Amino acid sequence: MSHKAQAEVITIVLITGIVIGLVGVAYMWGMPLIQKRTSVTEFLSAEDFASKLSDKMVEIASSGFGEATLAIPKGIIRIKEFNESGLLNPDYNSVILEVPVSHPLAMSSSVVLRTNVLGENATYGEAEPRVINMSSAVSDSINKLIFNIHFRELDTRSQPPKGYIIGVEKGAVTGSSQVIVSYAGTKLMNGEAANNGDLIVTKIKVDVV
Repeated sequence: MSHKAQAEVITIVLITGIVIGLVGVAYMWGMPLIQKRTSVTEFLSAEDFASKLSDKMVEIASSGFGEATLAIPKGIIRIKEFNESGLLNPDYNSVILEVPVSHPLAMSSSVVLRTNVLGENATYGEAEPRVINMSSAVSDSINKLIFNIHFRELDTRSQPPKGYIIGVEKGAVTGSSQVIVSYAGTKLMNGEAANNGDLIVTKIKVDVV
């Protein structure tokens, strides 16, 4: 083989090696960026869903009738029902969306989203009846974002004192594509509000189909 032919072969081998190396570097650095962008997109979609779902539940509770259906963008819905013995307990009265993501976005404590006033008990007319929290977890090597839509008690400052709360009621859970929320009645709990007034519980049923 001539020196020229050998040089051409060596050149082809070198170029091929460089291309393979560049592809490897691009994959190593590019894939995490793609995964992060995908995770951000999934986060924004889930956050928007949680906000719209809570708004619909509040709207139905305020009007005292109605029903709404929302498509679940991704993940599963869990329901923690209102518990009369667990008033002011954040472990109850929540709708939870768990979304698997390709890349972790937050691995620390819970983050509060779209909520202007914090606390398990707040003032009626000044604070939202819900608090939306987002946290993350890893289960079986799967990264998850967990959105917790929790409903809290709102108390009046005027006399006579009263308290209001949306009570989450678990309905049928037969699928994971849609969530249906509907008015399920009102209950009066005498003297059970945090301000010692009567507590008015507006029940919202949550079905997942």
